[in-house]
Amino acid sequence: MTTSPSLARPEIMAELISEALGSASVGFLVWDEHRRYIAANAAACEILGTTLEQLLGQEVGGHTIEGQKAVDEALASGFASGTSTVQRFDGRKAVEVFYATFKTKTAGMPFMATVIAPLSA
Repeated sequence: MTTSPSLARPEIMAELISEALGSASVGFLVWDEHRRYIAANAAACEILGTTLEQLLGQEVGGHTIEGQKAVDEALASGFASGTSTVQRFDGRKAVEVFYATFKTKTAGMPFMATVIAPLSA
């Protein structure tokens, strides 16, 4: 299999990754050192029962049963995964999700990112 040299260009890779995350069926959230959400894709908002505008600035772990324990674990080790029960913002029935949280950098600045996926429909 050959790869087009143009695909290796950073700006093309960034666009491909951005589109993939934007249309993914799993939720993708980015949060800062103050434990506040700063970015999320549409799937994350749907899973959490909120809009992007309502989500941004909210405290990470604030709507989970495990809450701060899971957030602290991720921050301490740089990675955490497991399952969590999430209380949706809109009051719909709570949902059990798989999550994976990890350290990352954007524009040279450190952030945390979390991927979430419902365990049942």
